[in-house]
Amino acid sequence: MTATQLIVNFAGLGVIAWIVWWFWLYKRDSVQAQTQEGGMQEIDVTVKGGYQPALIEVKAGQPVRLNFTRREASTCGEEVVLPAFGQRAHLPENETVTLEVTPQGPGEYEFTCGMNMYKGKLIART
Repeated sequence: MTATQLIVNFAGLGVIAWIVWWFWLYKRDSVQAQTQEGGMQEIDVTVKGGYQPALIEVKAGQPVRLNFTRREASTCGEEVVLPAFGQRAHLPENETVTLEVTPQGPGEYEFTCGMNMYKGKLIART
């Protein structure tokens, strides 16, 4: 094997390792949703290479307003899906789309892009 082949192989392995770390191993910090007057919890979520924030802590049994704003042209971020709540929405670029859900009990409620590559979670606590 030549030196060039070794460099290309190691570079490829490095890229694969980074992808595995980013999509499956990287642990993001959670953010607490802000409770508004009337008990509505609200948080702004930016869609750009993933969801920021990706982990959102909320109070179970209270309504949550998620304001998604897509800041990228990638087609992966065009849709958000909240399977536990039976909701999905198209996210036009640079526009805010609001979804309201109520996690009835404690637990983790996933939201993803339409391709299931971007992932986020509502973490409902009592």
